[in-house]
Amino acid sequence: MSKKGYIYTGIIAAIIIIIGVFHFTSSKTQKATKSHPQTVNVAVDTSNRPYSFVDGNNVSGYDGELLKKLDQELPQYKFKYYNAAQNSVFVGLESGKYDLASSGFWYSKQRAQQYLLSNPSGIADLRLVYRQNEGKVNGFQDVVKKHLNLAPISSDDARYNVIQQYNNSHPKEKIKLKAIGDQSAGDALKQLQQKQFDAVFYPYQAFVPVQQAGGAKGLTVSPSLGFKNDYIAANKNPKNKQLISDINKELKKLKANGYLEKLSKKWLGENVFNLPGAEKNFENPKG
Repeated sequence: MSKKGYIYTGIIAAIIIIIGVFHFTSSKTQKATKSHPQTVNVAVDTSNRPYSFVDGNNVSGYDGELLKKLDQELPQYKFKYYNAAQNSVFVGLESGKYDLASSGFWYSKQRAQQYLLSNPSGIADLRLVYRQNEGKVNGFQDVVKKHLNLAPISSDDARYNVIQQYNNSHPKEKIKLKAIGDQSAGDALKQLQQKQFDAVFYPYQAFVPVQQAGGAKGLTVSPSLGFKNDYIAANKNPKNKQLISDINKELKKLKANGYLEKLSKKWLGENVFNLPGAEKNFENPKG
């Protein structure tokens, strides 16, 4: 082949590469439409009642129903659900295996850096659960002063960060914090009954379904310790940035028309939005 031939071949190869890159990039950023819906791979934590769980082949719970409602109201997307444990949910989100996940996830700086987070989608009412015949526990200060043994918390769980933040703010009155793998609320409360520790830090919403199922005998809860907003998390990529934007618009509608309050009454044991200070916290994008 002549020198000129090599040059022409090189030019053609370069053009093909450029076209390929353009096609790949455009396919990654192509706008989702009703006629060409974008498939959204959604991870569902299968054992996080009342937020998300699998009932037969059905995704259920507060977040489960909310995800299905969003899928219904956003025809430009088609949600495809995958069962997963909490640890694998975040690993899958970060790797891109999953596009979206929602199961009572709270805000943290680390999560905001690693994932795309929606506007608030719900509220958690924070409590301490303890044995009712051993004196009242009104807050974290009582855990320290009474030398109570707090149940271990998964280091991937945002509850762990809440205790860390408390300890950072109270260096002379730190709670002894231990890490553990994934654990259901039911298992933690059973161990509390067995006196393996003295208190469990959970949202009131996680206590209610265990209580209703008869698994919280002899246990009670502290007054509210405050609120944490729940968020939907997505893998960071251009398509999902638009997805989160569309979800935020829909969440605003669902809050205005009372749908979120309806879900709260059904799944969380109370209308959390009616609690003093809850609405103000919900308005905080990092609450």
